Amino acid sequence: MGNGLSAKKVLITGASSGIGLATALTLARQGYQVWGTTRNLSKVGTLVQAVDAEVKLIPVPSADADPAAGLTDAGPVVRFIQMDVTDDQSVQAGFAHFMAAAGGIDILINNAGYGVFGPLEEFPLAKSKEIFETNYFGALRLIQQVVPVMRAQRHGLIINITSLAARFVIPFQVHYSATKFALSALTEGLRQELRPFGVKVVAVEPGDIKTNFNDVTVFGIGEDSPYKKWADRCWHTIDVNMQKAPAPQVIADRVLKIIQQANPRPRYAAGDFLSTKFPAIARFVTDRFREKMIRLFYNIDFR
Repeated sequence: MGNGLSAKKVLITGASSGIGLATALTLARQGYQVWGTTRNLSKVGTLVQAVDAEVKLIPVPSADADPAAGLTDAGPVVRFIQMDVTDDQSVQAGFAHFMAAAGGIDILINNAGYGVFGPLEEFPLAKSKEIFETNYFGALRLIQQVVPVMRAQRHGLIINITSLAARFVIPFQVHYSATKFALSALTEGLRQELRPFGVKVVAVEPGDIKTNFNDVTVFGIGEDSPYKKWADRCWHTIDVNMQKAPAPQVIADRVLKIIQQANPRPRYAAGDFLSTKFPAIARFVTDRFREKMIRLFYNIDFR
């Protein structure tokens, strides 16, 4: 696959770090025409040398910029546009910018998201709404922009990055799991709705992946919280697991394989060996036993 105008056109949200960046770089190396979104275009300049000297990263600040920028350059290219997925106008303007420059879309990867941590009782309602605005409604905003195009052209692929936490809810990360559960349900329903139009919809469910996810997690727990003993134990386990987790490249490789398939499955667990096998194993245990496993794993058996 070349890097010219005939290459499939990919739009990835939250592409300036972690899974989004790894996926953007991987697809660009494979010859896809890759666009990434970021809330802050100034971040792109700091990535150029630090991340991958092979791939050229180009911020495109406005629709007036040269729409062919980077397409004729030798080597792989990722171009970035500014977009805040929590803002309707920003999404509409950003997608219009993308379409004007790219001239079409073949693949949307909804990756933008973040985590929260704290007891459900104590976590501020406003912060609860904020994470839904990014993790769920952010994806929905892009989907509602993209679907009319894909439906009319009768082809396309939407990949939503959900999480294994949607199926195996971690105490004190309930709102994060809820957003991913909602996005998983959206994926399943949208897949059925778009099937007559030739548009594929897939969920990728990462387990623990070593990114800066923990560093940007929003906390909502007081020092005198009655939950603190258990929350501290849980967070310690989460942090230790993050340090031992595989790099985001494992998710990028899974996304590439999905894109290359003619008829991908509805969902793919991804990550380390346990992450890929645990969903299948969990089907054969009771809900009570599954809850017990989660409590033991996170050292919060409350006894």
